[in-house]
Amino acid sequence: MKTRVRFGASDVVAVVVALLIGCCVAYVDSRATWDDAGVTAAALLVVAGLLAMARSRAWWLIGLAVGVPVVAFNVAIYGRFSSAMAVGFSLLGAGIGASIRRVLGRAVA
Repeated sequence: MKTRVRFGASDVVAVVVALLIGCCVAYVDSRATWDDAGVTAAALLVVAGLLAMARSRAWWLIGLAVGVPVVAFNVAIYGRFSSAMAVGFSLLGAGIGASIRRVLGRAVA
């Protein structure tokens, strides 16, 4: 019986890239002069979706890695959880991206 590796090196790289991009988005969102939550939400949705399309097996890890830094920065700087919806937007984007990848994979095969 063959054993299948659940997560490989490319999945780990995708999660690390997601974490780095999530930290960049979180940095911009945590600035005092930034007050556009819609742009932040769209950025999280698109970034998580694109990365999850690349590695659909780790979609939920990618979604968390993109969204959690936004909440962490806001808690660390302001002591508020007001950006907790960021995790929801990034998980939604990652789920959509993984779904598109699976649908396109079936259509090609």
